Amino acid sequence: MLLLRAEVLQELMEDSYANGGEAFERFVDTYSIGKADGGIEDYIMQVFSFAQSNPWPDKWFEHCRKELETTDFGELDRTEWMRFLLEDVRTQAKEWERQLEDAVKLCMEEDGPEPYLPMVNEDLCNVRQLISACGSYLEFSSAAERFTFSRMAAIRGKNSTVNPDKKEAVSECRKRIKKSVEKMREQYLFESPEKTLEDMEAGKESILMLLALAEEFAARFREKKREKNVVDFNDLEHFALEVLTEAGTGRPGPVADELSRQFDEILVDEYQDSNLVQETLIHCISRERFGSPNVFMVGDVKQSIYKFRLARPELFLEKYNSYTSEESLYQKIELHQNFRSRDTVLMSINDIFFRIMTKKLGNIEYTDETALHPGASFEPYEGRKQGELDTELLLINTAGSELEGLDDDISDYTARELEAGMIAGKIRELTGEENGMAVWDKDEKCYRPARYGDIVILLRSVSGWAESFTEILAHQGIPAFAESRTGYFDTVEVETVLNLLAVIDNPIQDIPLASVLKAPFCGLADRELAHITAVCKRNIEKGRDRGLYSAVMNFLSESRADSEHGPEGEKSGTDELFNDAAIAEKLEKTVKLIEGLRKMAVYLPMHSLLHRIFDLTGYYDYVSAMPAGETRRANLDMLVEKASSYEATSYRGVFHFIKYIEKLKKYNTDFGEASTVNEQGNTVRIMSIHKSKGLEFPIVIVAGMGKMFNKQDTRGKILIDSEFGIGTDYLDSRKRLKGPTLKKNVMKRRMELEALGEELRVLYVAMTRAKEKLIMTASDKNLDGRIEKWRQISLYGGQVPYTILTMAGSCLDWLLMSIRESGCRISVTRVKAEDQLVNEIEEQLSKKVSREELLNRDPDRIYDAAYRKRLETSFHFRYPYEADVALNTKMSVSELKKEGMEAEEETAFLPTLPVFMEEEEVREGGTSRGTAYHRAMELLPFSQITSEEEVTRLLNQYTEEGKLAKEARDMIWPPDIYRFFTTKLGKRMQAAAQAGKLYKEKQFVMGIPAREMGDWDSDELVLIQGIIDAWFEEEDGLILVDYKTDYVNDAQILVKRYKTQLDYYEKALTQMLGRNVKERYIYSYRLGLIAV
Repeated sequence: MLLLRAEVLQELMEDSYANGGEAFERFVDTYSIGKADGGIEDYIMQVFSFAQSNPWPDKWFEHCRKELETTDFGELDRTEWMRFLLEDVRTQAKEWERQLEDAVKLCMEEDGPEPYLPMVNEDLCNVRQLISACGSYLEFSSAAERFTFSRMAAIRGKNSTVNPDKKEAVSECRKRIKKSVEKMREQYLFESPEKTLEDMEAGKESILMLLALAEEFAARFREKKREKNVVDFNDLEHFALEVLTEAGTGRPGPVADELSRQFDEILVDEYQDSNLVQETLIHCISRERFGSPNVFMVGDVKQSIYKFRLARPELFLEKYNSYTSEESLYQKIELHQNFRSRDTVLMSINDIFFRIMTKKLGNIEYTDETALHPGASFEPYEGRKQGELDTELLLINTAGSELEGLDDDISDYTARELEAGMIAGKIRELTGEENGMAVWDKDEKCYRPARYGDIVILLRSVSGWAESFTEILAHQGIPAFAESRTGYFDTVEVETVLNLLAVIDNPIQDIPLASVLKAPFCGLADRELAHITAVCKRNIEKGRDRGLYSAVMNFLSESRADSEHGPEGEKSGTDELFNDAAIAEKLEKTVKLIEGLRKMAVYLPMHSLLHRIFDLTGYYDYVSAMPAGETRRANLDMLVEKASSYEATSYRGVFHFIKYIEKLKKYNTDFGEASTVNEQGNTVRIMSIHKSKGLEFPIVIVAGMGKMFNKQDTRGKILIDSEFGIGTDYLDSRKRLKGPTLKKNVMKRRMELEALGEELRVLYVAMTRAKEKLIMTASDKNLDGRIEKWRQISLYGGQVPYTILTMAGSCLDWLLMSIRESGCRISVTRVKAEDQLVNEIEEQLSKKVSREELLNRDPDRIYDAAYRKRLETSFHFRYPYEADVALNTKMSVSELKKEGMEAEEETAFLPTLPVFMEEEEVREGGTSRGTAYHRAMELLPFSQITSEEEVTRLLNQYTEEGKLAKEARDMIWPPDIYRFFTTKLGKRMQAAAQAGKLYKEKQFVMGIPAREMGDWDSDELVLIQGIIDAWFEEEDGLILVDYKTDYVNDAQILVKRYKTQLDYYEKALTQMLGRNVKERYIYSYRLGLIAV
């Protein structure tokens, strides 16, 4: 579906360039990224996605356009985004008011900084005026302009009675508020009100163009899906709404009323992640409008972490805040108890979120009612060490004096690698044989020592981090597994094969060709590639150079010429530093390989071409012998699977396959590396916090807490919001001017606050995965400065002020805000970076052998006889079950048919057919001729066929009903079909159909020992699956029928080709029905009936 979407988008862009006019050109010139239009496509898709998340996309587009009609601030004050601006200012100002009131009290205390009092009171007055002015934008703008900060009075003298802590607290409070006010001005008061209106008018054309493009894309995409007879999930939702609601009004219609009567209850889980479309669907089929609400919703808004999927947690909050705890039609039932975690885990989570989760940021106030209360009971354990179950926060400083003076290789350790080393040390401590932690085994009903499989490392994003963590843990002897959802196309084995395919399609591509020449099956070194290029530049006239391919062919030409001259001939361009003959041999081999594969690519399907590449290059076996060989081999297997998926599309050939892969990359359809590790094994698991939702683990390590929040979504030239519509930068491409606009800044502020709320809830989800122990880790290059930054803040009502919470740049900031005061039940440990490197340094020193010592060793001398013997034993080892290794546990009959044909080649020559004559390989428009004919025979009612006209009528009817694809119908010649019904076999099948004894397109799965399949010396059971075209019953047995559309002139070729296939069909029927097959037929639409 993503590729279909990309195809429609590309067509839209091409048509727009051709017919879009000057307005489109200005839009592209203004908002494209660099010289490409990828940014424009992204904006179109964002608008489309937001529209689709609305129950009525057309109304959302209309709403966005209507907003552009506002012409003065009286109208602007009534818009959603302006109301947000004024409410945001009011919320911040009230926080400043509360903080300044506390500062006034400090100044008035006996040992307080009394000289600061006039300035603080002045600030307080200005803040209160700002609060009063938040009724309209012009009033707010005027009040903010009058808001100034006077210079603080000096407090000097060694004998001053002022408490230095109180003095610093007031000073820091005023600095924070001054900084916040300046930031507010930058966001909302960077230009005059008149200029704001001018900017809005200037950006109207671009917004209208973007809306028009998105609407046009939606219409084309809808039409394209209708042509392909496919739907996506958005379609299903909106089709359901069309059925359930009255056209124009959106109110539930007769169908919704009928369905409402069928459902006694509607149960909705994870309600906090619902969106507006789902909410509307639920409303349509509920009985609420009849006075009998019957929707039971379960959710926890603190775990709403799918904003990126356009979830609307406010739907949950609206009901949470309006429903009562009393028994009624709209009753709220609080589920207070947690039956997963130990009380030590829950109490530490509560201690943090009581301080940082507020209604303004996390969408809900963290109170006793919403907090976690222990519900699980754990058996006591006498051997428990003091503090063993305490929640821990491990911190490591990754810069400064701690790393000075170390070896360059050691000091190059990245922050995440140092953090991974710290985690590795903690894991070894938890799993130690003598002093390790004991965990409860729910299966064995007893305590046992913790092992690797009990531990999970949770990361906000696994990209980059998982690789470093896995490597460091493995280096320290700790098995770790991270199932990546990205990076598949970047693996060396997949990239190499894709580059080879690119060269097969077009060898005049320098980068893919260089990759192929350096690959193991060619074996050129970098210096040899440079030599080939240098020889070419030396011998070819300036300006005639045509890249690397030209250099290769020139080198081979020179080499062949030198060979013809013989040993006495003059060598052209030789270099004593290089073995030109050896290089030429490698190039000859590679060019021959590429030319051979180019010829095969003309007639082989994509998956078969890949298999030939693996066979001819030996690359499949090569990567299997590399580190992580099993995963690499699985990655290549996955590439073959993707080739098979590609063949199911309407495209053919290497060129289109490469484009197919490029689109998968472009639209982020990455599959992640193939998984070959058992997640249930004794292995430390590494996963994203999102993937962990709903899971639980005995020991949870939440890592990367010092990673800065990702604010990339707020940095585009265009921002889009489901309620606020579209906001753009002010851009004048002719004058090369760029600047923010008020609406875009408001949208950016809202997105930042929503993102912070999401991060807060993600942290909550991560911490609540732990059953027995919770550990959090963070690395920071200025840890002391970060700790000091949050040391002076004061809690208000036990909570960190909202304006300070929004200043956080990472989860570590929130944690440091929370644990600064006593009463937070978290053990904080600072780990020194050099301690993590001691083992690494010692290991390097113990393994250090000079280069000279290695070069001077005698290669014929045996230095360690015992080690040599172990190596020889390993190299000569033969796996006792080697016969089973290559055995497939599940095979299709088609695969077995091919194996059977290969086995018979010695005794029966079967000519290799070109692709257009192979039934299973030929496809036109995505459907094979054989598939089309099989589908027709499956659909046609045998007992009713009396004429060729009847066959034609029925086939056309099936096409109109969508049962038979149009492209398939175009391949079918009705006389072919009717001719079958005129045969004796056709008439027998008609009679069987009338008696209800004809069976068509029946699937089967059967198990047979491997040794019965051919030359397999194994009793392993292999599952055979297939689909039997047709069979029917007569009194004395079964008759098996197989239809074929192969383009052949010799019946014996068909018999030999499909005999194995029919043998398995017969065996399957005999096993399933316990009856003998008395006759077997192939019906060839070219040759007629053939008995087998």
